[in-house]
Amino acid sequence: MKLFGRKSLFCSFLALFLFSGSYIHANTASAHPSREELRHSLIPVYQNMLTSPQFLSLKEAMISNRASEDSLHNMLNYLPMSPLEAFQIRMELSRTEYAIPTEVIKLHTRWVGMHEQLARSQYGDTYVDALLGGEHPEGTMPAQDPPPNDSRASVGTNRNVAGNAATTPEEYQGEIQVAVNPGNPSQIIAAANSMDSGCAEMTQAVFSSTDGGENWDYSCAPGASAYQMTCEATLGSPIIFGSDPAVWWDDAGNGYVEYMLLCTDLLGALGLAQPGFGLVVSSTSDGGNSFGGRGVIVNNWGNSDADDKNFYAIDRSASSPYHGRHYTCWDRNNNERIAYSSDQGATWTEVDLPAAAAGTLDLGCEMAIDDDGTVNLVFDTLTCGQDSCTNEQMFFTRSTNGGVSWTTPVMVQDFNLVSFSDANKPGAQDSRGINPFGAVEVDHSGGACDGTIYAVFSDFTSGNTVENNDVWLSRSTDNGASWSTPLRVNDDGEGGKIQFHPSMMVDQSNGDLVVGWHDARNDAANHAVDYYLARSTDCGLSFETNIQVSQPTGEFNNSGISSTNVNTADNANANANQFGEYLGLDVLHGTAYMAWCDSRQFFPSSTSDSQKENLGFATVSFPASDPGIFADGFESNGTAAWSWSTLID
Repeated sequence: MKLFGRKSLFCSFLALFLFSGSYIHANTASAHPSREELRHSLIPVYQNMLTSPQFLSLKEAMISNRASEDSLHNMLNYLPMSPLEAFQIRMELSRTEYAIPTEVIKLHTRWVGMHEQLARSQYGDTYVDALLGGEHPEGTMPAQDPPPNDSRASVGTNRNVAGNAATTPEEYQGEIQVAVNPGNPSQIIAAANSMDSGCAEMTQAVFSSTDGGENWDYSCAPGASAYQMTCEATLGSPIIFGSDPAVWWDDAGNGYVEYMLLCTDLLGALGLAQPGFGLVVSSTSDGGNSFGGRGVIVNNWGNSDADDKNFYAIDRSASSPYHGRHYTCWDRNNNERIAYSSDQGATWTEVDLPAAAAGTLDLGCEMAIDDDGTVNLVFDTLTCGQDSCTNEQMFFTRSTNGGVSWTTPVMVQDFNLVSFSDANKPGAQDSRGINPFGAVEVDHSGGACDGTIYAVFSDFTSGNTVENNDVWLSRSTDNGASWSTPLRVNDDGEGGKIQFHPSMMVDQSNGDLVVGWHDARNDAANHAVDYYLARSTDCGLSFETNIQVSQPTGEFNNSGISSTNVNTADNANANANQFGEYLGLDVLHGTAYMAWCDSRQFFPSSTSDSQKENLGFATVSFPASDPGIFADGFESNGTAAWSWSTLID
């Protein structure tokens, strides 16, 4: 981190004052910077603040006085930015992304109340009024008549999964994963980053269904005590929270939830210290009714290592020499790692993946296992300066010996969309930003597409912006050595609305490929998101008509709409985590199971309800694969299904 002298520090604070003052002066017109502009302007202020003598004195006073109310008040009064901005800037500068705990959001609200004039210049009147409980126009969203879906597929009732639980999570339910028991499709587990979950130890919310998703139960993933992990606090009480769930079933009917456990304290909640990172895995043998701590993959509490962006997979192929082996991938300090377990996740062997390119940072990964035990993996690399990143690429590698060694990475895509950049914060996720993170899948159905490897990601074409982001698919038929020209999956055309954060699964019962994503095509402002998916029945050469999965339902307060809006100007009380970075998707025997972050219980017209972002869920039932769809995008009767667009420039 670059250090600055007192003169530079003074200039930075003066620049912030002048920057804010210009918006205060124009506040009658509700002028304020975008979240991206605000974050960019605050980065040098944050960096300089950390070496300011006044800041260091206040920090020492907080530590010496055990975070007394006076010392905390003095620090909040001094801070030139909200603790939420400081927390997110710290994540951006360290190239990590994890859940924002409730304590940060509470401190953010308190800071806004203490610095109301500055907050109004930075966030606008509507946001501040809503946050502080003042008079503000209630958000409105017209009732929607969604376009008719492809008649060949049937969308089930949208479920408010947490709505009827005895103890309901009250806040954010995002970064959701879902998995169906392949031996018993009536059993489903889902997990989400959860704030105010009602758990004794706030980690992850875990949901389970024993009737195919009609009804759900809610429980909590195990906390630190289940793994004999101890969190030490420098200031105040320890704060332990979970992030980034990954879910899977083995072929014996046991379910698994892997997640990060993070340890911090009041300094961390103020955005002034990095948390401690750990990765753990829990398991259930009763269909998801209860989870117990299974194993610790890594425990870096107490040191400076940052472990982030994990994913999980289990080899369920009876013909594989590594049948039953568990795998996880993640990055440590932006260096991609892999670990495998031969005792159902109790103990782990860690391996360093080969570097893709010199001087780059790794972030994000996903895996897919073939029936011969080959593990296929994609991950991203980033080229970054001090403040922001300028390039991001996806690479593919594989292991044929149970994760012990890996092939030289092959580039799948060079993105226009770049994480931690000046252009990755669209209106649909204007605070958190979006990523091009991809997913990988392999067909081992034994059908015509057997052996095909798929990679899906989001990106925008040259000449467009993040507001026109699309979902794309590449495929490989030579074990990942080469990849096809990217093809657009969303069918609203180039230059349309934003689509982002796709997930993908192959139905191994028939070889059908299903992709799901966030999609703002129905909102003129490009803010409110619906959830869509599309199916390919011809090895990824074409897709059937996109299907809108989010539908109006009486299970939410706002029963006339289908969309979720977490834009900070439209929905000032949306959780700062917004959607996170992914949604949940699984496919089995002709049915897709989709789970997502849903705000309809609270926004727009039920803002007195304590439940805000919830977990939405629906199934999509497909008829038998239609052999009349061909690669040219026309059905066998000559009717256009839709055609692939051109490659990404």
